[in-house]
Amino acid sequence: MKNPHREVIVLIGKPGSGKGTQAEPLAKALGIPFVSTGKLMREEIKKGTPLGKSIAADVAAGKLVDNKITALLLKRRLNKPDAKDGIIIDGSPRDLEQALILDRIAHVAHAILISITDHEVIRRISGRRICSRCGRNYHIEANRPKVDNVCDVCGGRIIHRDDDKPKIIKERLKSYREDTIPVLHYYRRLRALRRIDGLGGIKEVGKRALNAILESDKGLKFHEPRNG
Repeated sequence: MKNPHREVIVLIGKPGSGKGTQAEPLAKALGIPFVSTGKLMREEIKKGTPLGKSIAADVAAGKLVDNKITALLLKRRLNKPDAKDGIIIDGSPRDLEQALILDRIAHVAHAILISITDHEVIRRISGRRICSRCGRNYHIEANRPKVDNVCDVCGGRIIHRDDDKPKIIKERLKSYREDTIPVLHYYRRLRALRRIDGLGGIKEVGKRALNAILESDKGLKFHEPRNG
């Protein structure tokens, strides 16, 4: 039976592929909200709820947050009135278990794979910055804030996250191949996968993502290059 829940679009790709950068303009173009699972977690931690404290404890211990907690946060967000026509999710699913859990609470209409090489990941990752308050993404080459180290949106401090530094990127790429490639196969079987080239300007890549959704080319195949 067809999943009766909200239809969603998920953005998938290697670290530094541009998922966070593309989420907001893509959502605006489609007239639907977007949500970052990381931001949902940070908001819960800030509220000081029992769930937030549990998430904070996992983060402090260097553990991955339980997939059921991620699903609960997403389900709450999907139930808000502004999500009635759909939503874009950045940051989930990262593994097959998350994809299967998400499938029980929503219908993934489009899984957008933003494809780039490992070389491009390494080039981009060292320049990426994020607002410590609202989570907005920046880049020292492609998307600088108007004022150095200050977020354009909320005025928060812009930081360089530890997991965005070159010494950690190879491990993140390894995890991507082990955990996320099965997710791509899963959405390919469901005929929901849409692969786009992640090279180029922000607007150029965004246009590809929007066209992939609007055209709904169900025959689209994917290939994740390592180098080139």
